[in-house]
Order: sequence, then C-alpha cells, then structure tokens
Amino acid sequence: MKIAVVNFNSKKNVDHNIAKMKKYIFEAINSNVDFIIFPELCLTGYQHYMNNPYVFSKVKFEQVVEEFIKIASKYRITICFGSPYFENDKVYNAAIVISTDKTVKGYKKIHLYGIEHKLFSKGTNPVILETVFGKIGFGICYDTISFPELIRYYAHNGVNLYVNLSAIQLSTIKESKDYIKRALEYHVQSNGIYIASSNVSGTQNREKFLGGSCVVGPDHLNEIPVHYYCNSKLSMKSELFIAEVNLNENLRFIFDGNRFNKIPDFNIDLYRSWYT
Repeated sequence: MKIAVVNFNSKKNVDHNIAKMKKYIFEAINSNVDFIIFPELCLTGYQHYMNNPYVFSKVKFEQVVEEFIKIASKYRITICFGSPYFENDKVYNAAIVISTDKTVKGYKKIHLYGIEHKLFSKGTNPVILETVFGKIGFGICYDTISFPELIRYYAHNGVNLYVNLSAIQLSTIKESKDYIKRALEYHVQSNGIYIASSNVSGTQNREKFLGGSCVVGPDHLNEIPVHYYCNSKLSMKSELFIAEVNLNENLRFIFDGNRFNKIPDFNIDLYRSWYT
C-alpha cells in the first residue's frame, strides 16, 4: 500500500487551498499512491477558521466533496482531508474520507481542544474504513496525543493503520518534534500497528506550525517496534512524503499472541471490570 502524507500550508483563500490540494493529489497519482492524507482543517486553514468560521459554508463543502469524488473514482485514489463538517445544524471538526467507489465517510473529532469547544460539536463514534489493504481507523490531533483509548479500540478491532490529522503548532523545533514523536512512537510500539500522520505546516495568522508529517510503524521482519517509513527527520517543509507499507506485516503481539505465548495479553474483560 502506498500512502502519501502532506505538510500542508493553508492560506485564507479556500479556493487556493483546493487548488493546492489537487496539485498534491495529482503528484500522488503520478507516483501510484493508493491513499493521500491531508492535515486537520486543511481546507480552510486551522487558525484561519478559528479566527473567522464564516469563511466556509456547507454549500462550498459539498462542492469540494463532489469534485474530489470524481478524482478519487477516476484515478483510483482514496483522499482524506480535514474540514468543517455540517450536519443537523451542527458543525464538526472532521476527517473526510473519499474512497475510490465514491463512498464518503466522516470522522468527527471526539476530543476537542481549547477554543475548538466554542466552534464545534463533539463527535462520539470511531470510524473504521474497510479496504482491500486492511482496516483503517481515524483520529484528529488531541484524540491521538492524549487519548490512547481511541487507538487501542481500533487496534482491538483489527485496524492495522491509524490515520492522524493534526495541527500542531511550533514552540521550539526540538520541543515540538519531541512532542509528536513521543505520541506516535508510543502508539506504534504499544499496539504494533502503523500510523500515518499529516500535520499543518507554515504560518497562519502569525501562528507557526510544525509540519513533520510521517508514516511510522513496526519493522515486522526484524521485529523492531518503531520504524519511520518516510520523513524520519520530521521535515517542516511544505511538501508531500510517500511511504510503502504492507499492513499485514505488523507486530500485533498483545492482540494476536506471539511465539512465546499464543494467548493474547490484551484482556478487555479484565480492564472493563476495573471501571465498574
């Protein structure tokens, strides 16, 4: 499976962002990518939307989705991007997933961060996408950084690729890179699955963003728990990064057992008893 993640520098102009996304999508198509992932709220720009939520409408959202459905279907590429999502008079911070068969799924961010509480409603449900490559789960930024329950739920249910859309801001380069590395590497090592993480880059309304989009997962052959399949140095440059992985080559020892113990160590009934 070929995966592309993008350090995406959103501007205030939504049409500019759409055009730039299409440029990256066709770059990915030319490299035979199966699945391209853009960051959190990339369509509007994270900080731009926080400052002016009226910049984007449901009508515009639907136009974008229809345009991307045509591309996904024609060129056989699955497209995932961050956008405000409108449903029943509510707005969600969402990951929109457009598959090659023209189906559209929306993961609504469950754990809102900071000012997001003033603009968005909370999602409540994980989303699992069934593909020919395996099961894929989704989360957005704070979901990934602070709530291991979501990834553990996905992994327990057979997901081998977790997709993270984020908008992590830049403090110092080292501190910010260490911040995202700690979270991603912990989840990969503890669950034995792959993570494709796409983060905002550049500057929005004087706020600088980290970039650092990457694909991380286990090295199955050598039983190395954490390996970077692209952008290992977490480059901040606005560009596309491509990785090729086999989702069946995982290290799901705690769920599937291992050569020392065929009984899985993960015991959901035990953990559930602690909460009752």
